[in-house]
Amino acid sequence: MKLCDTSVLVDIDRGGAGERVATLDDEGRHAISAVTVTELRLGVNKRYDDAQRRRDALEDLERLLARFEIVEIDRAVATASADIIHELQHQGKPLHDLHDIYIGATALVEQLPVLTANLEHFERMSRVTAVDWTTY
Repeated sequence: MKLCDTSVLVDIDRGGAGERVATLDDEGRHAISAVTVTELRLGVNKRYDDAQRRRDALEDLERLLARFEIVEIDRAVATASADIIHELQHQGKPLHDLHDIYIGATALVEQLPVLTANLEHFERMSRVTAVDWTTY
């Protein structure tokens, strides 16, 4: 099982990643962070002004999300996030996107590698294992 970053779900939704999706499906069920749900839902809300188109897009999103186990942000993830933030600050590294930090912390707590198209977002977190979605 892998923890899929938002970038993976965006690629799946857009199509064109058929072989990688088949490989992912062959491996069984994978997980996503609740943060990914937030990012994807926000994307739909921003993209569609028309109520019907938004409803249709949200239905499509729900079908996509149903493929994954959703890992909630609990105390352990919050604690791991604080540790990652502290480590990055101590090393003088920019925080960039807190969403990625929560996703990375979720991967640590769940002891899963992060499957992502944005390796550089996760490789800077010393204890997070990142797997490159673009070559998967």
